[in-house]
Amino acid sequence: MHRVRLLLAALAATATVLGPGTAALAASSSLTVSPDGTGSACSAAAPCSLETARSSVQAGGRVVLTGGTYRLTKTLAVSGPVTYQAAPGARPVLNGGRPVTGWHATTGGVWAASVPSGTETRQLYVDGVRANRAEGPDPTGFTRTATGYTTSDTTLAGWKNPTDIEFVYNVGWTQMRCGVAAVSGTTVTMDQPCFDNSTRKQYGVNADRPDRVENARELLDRPGEFYLDRPAHTLYYIPRPGQDLRTADVELPVLQTLLSGTGAGITVQGLSFEYAGWTEPDGPDGFSEVQANMRLTGPDAWEKQGSCDRFSKTSPGTCPYGNWTMTPGNVVFSGASGLQLLGNTFEHLGAAGLQLSAASDSVVRGNVVTDTSGNGIEIGDGTGVSLPSGNTIDDNWVHHVAVDYGGGVGIFQSYATDDTIAHNQVNDVPYSGISSNWGWGRTPTVSSGDKILNNLVFDHMQQHSDGGGIYVLGQEGTSLADGLTISGNVVRDGNSAGGGHAIYTDGGSQHITMTGNAMFANGVFSMGGCRETDGTPYGDFSYTGNYVENPVPDWPCGDPDNATISNTQVGHDGSGVPAALLASAGLTPAFAALSAAPAGCALPVNLAAGKPAQAQFLDGTPAQLQPGTVVSAATDSSLDTWVQASGQFRWQLVVDLQRAQSLGSMTVSFPQPHFATDFHVDASLDATSWTTVGTVHDSGWGTVPLSFTTPVSARYLRIVADKPDDWGQRGDQMAISGVAAYASNLKNAAERKPAQALFIDGTQADMQPNSLPASATDGDPGTWAQATGRFRWISQVDLGRPASVNLITLLQPDDKFATAFHIDASLDGSSFTTVARRLDAGGGLTPVQLDRPVSARYLRVVADRPNDGGQTGGQMAVAEIGAY
Repeated sequence: MHRVRLLLAALAATATVLGPGTAALAASSSLTVSPDGTGSACSAAAPCSLETARSSVQAGGRVVLTGGTYRLTKTLAVSGPVTYQAAPGARPVLNGGRPVTGWHATTGGVWAASVPSGTETRQLYVDGVRANRAEGPDPTGFTRTATGYTTSDTTLAGWKNPTDIEFVYNVGWTQMRCGVAAVSGTTVTMDQPCFDNSTRKQYGVNADRPDRVENARELLDRPGEFYLDRPAHTLYYIPRPGQDLRTADVELPVLQTLLSGTGAGITVQGLSFEYAGWTEPDGPDGFSEVQANMRLTGPDAWEKQGSCDRFSKTSPGTCPYGNWTMTPGNVVFSGASGLQLLGNTFEHLGAAGLQLSAASDSVVRGNVVTDTSGNGIEIGDGTGVSLPSGNTIDDNWVHHVAVDYGGGVGIFQSYATDDTIAHNQVNDVPYSGISSNWGWGRTPTVSSGDKILNNLVFDHMQQHSDGGGIYVLGQEGTSLADGLTISGNVVRDGNSAGGGHAIYTDGGSQHITMTGNAMFANGVFSMGGCRETDGTPYGDFSYTGNYVENPVPDWPCGDPDNATISNTQVGHDGSGVPAALLASAGLTPAFAALSAAPAGCALPVNLAAGKPAQAQFLDGTPAQLQPGTVVSAATDSSLDTWVQASGQFRWQLVVDLQRAQSLGSMTVSFPQPHFATDFHVDASLDATSWTTVGTVHDSGWGTVPLSFTTPVSARYLRIVADKPDDWGQRGDQMAISGVAAYASNLKNAAERKPAQALFIDGTQADMQPNSLPASATDGDPGTWAQATGRFRWISQVDLGRPASVNLITLLQPDDKFATAFHIDASLDGSSFTTVARRLDAGGGLTPVQLDRPVSARYLRVVADRPNDGGQTGGQMAVAEIGAY
């Protein structure tokens, strides 16, 4: 239901922005369809099938889709002018998958189902959540040869269906995938031309030994993994906690292209595109990525494809430079003009989400793109032949994309002219957020006049390095006047352990104006790039008026030519960035609902709100206050103000509820600069006889919950600082920004609920010895969950049903903890929204008050730092997750 509300909001917004006449057509030209429609009337009273309407609609006509699932067995191919739109309030889904039923349990927690002969897939979805192909580490030692590998033993030769096995290589900014052609004894022969194209590239990075092995029955050993035994026509799956395959909706993608369009005047509005696949990487070309899901295909592509005259003047390759093979979209428009894609959803897709090849004067607005295997949105095809021109890509939410092909980006734009990418939110991508222009300046192109404006990019570079929140390369225009403009963007909270830049102007970049952007908390240089080493032009930059953590750009390969640099330094947390800049980046107000977590319920009535309070020293005498603080700030229902004593480290705050109350819980809030790491709470009916009702140890700043095991009868509450009690201690000195008291018990909705440990790529995490995922919610602070093998990982809890969440706590051991993490929430376990972030956590309790209550069934704590060795905290371990 949340996705339906978002879709309706987007439709209303697009209608408002574009005007009431956008898709207005005469009633006689409107055809109505339904998933089970029949006949040829195609009316609201007697809807027809989608195919009947497609073949009957006239130029300039409209097809209205009622709600439900339209299972496609072939591509919906349309030509303009025509409109396909959702009926008011409806959510039509174009589904390219096939449901898998008839599951039965086998051994070891594995379930099996028969599938038709000839079934091919690289993806599987269970109740809308993507499954992982069976995968694992190198089962034996590999030594590279010219055609593949030799192994240290014959383990691999004993595996079933060895030619279905795939090797995965994560190298720098790329992810390459090559299949196994044959295994004989200790000799592994790899698929060609994939292996040569992935190991012999003349430019970029090359594969060596695989990082992991996928798609073998012998690797099927973790919840959420599947394996398709093609010869046996059998699908295997290990259910995740809470999944029941007897009743689950299991979708296997079959169709590759859900919708294709060409011509002028196509409008697509309010549709959802789901469960399409793409199996080309199963073939001999594999997935030999060069960058941003652009691939080498065909024999000798490593030498000739897209190399132009870079490596040989007498025997050049194909031009222009970078003319590689694009990963296709599951929705594709070629040669379209005046196209409008409004308020649609692209999710659960096995290739890229949306591809616009040579589109012109088109609008892509208010769409959600998520859970794609490749890039989110693709503009152009990298050939430089027919250029996109005059397109606007704005107010879209692109997130959690490039799930299978981890070198992918949120929005990819190749050669283009006068395109605008504006007010999009791009987050949680494995490589760069927005990648613009192409060709490394190797051959002059006609790209010019493009603009990247007011986008919000965060949590980019989640798996790869040497990229950026916004990444550009190649020549743009002939001067700054018709070059690339990057302005008003906010790029924050990137996570590249291997280098890169927040806004990255890479090889061959030329004629770029960058102004009025904000870059902070990225862990890499704010600005910079690397020039080519053979004299390719690089420079003509104007980088002024930006708000950056690092005001001096990073030029590791040499300074650019003709660069004007003048910017303002800001804090790691973004302090110093103008509020107006932060507010204007990302989705505009009309589309803000797209990325907003569903609202939860407000907390119960705060019995302490507005009640009188006293600040005392521990002997009961009135405490002097720090300048600018007032006692009433503790009960004024605002966390922006606080009370703090002066003259003694330890002090106490007494709140008078003005009459006896039966209390089930309370919270105490501390501001970031000053907080008690240790405190206790006393209760009294007469302000003379006190009983301790709660004790907190090793806490950080934020809102700390205290739930009482039995109701507490009290008129007075006393919060007593225990630590800090001297100079130089964490927390400085207790200050109190809020006290809340509730008649009801704030129960921990996460306690003893099912938990998973995942790596950042969504695969099941390996665990440290004596550590279990369930330790994060077992109610025992002496146990903890901690992954092994990779620094960053995710602790995810299933609350069992949607719950209203206002406050989250994270308890970490003092010797292993995340210093920075963020919290995501979801209703369906597939589409997650970031609801909170902390950059200054430590061991002990970290309470996180959400900006507003949200409704969620699934919560994720995602480790951001440490992301490499030698950093404070070592690695995140989760003793307990609390949700209140």
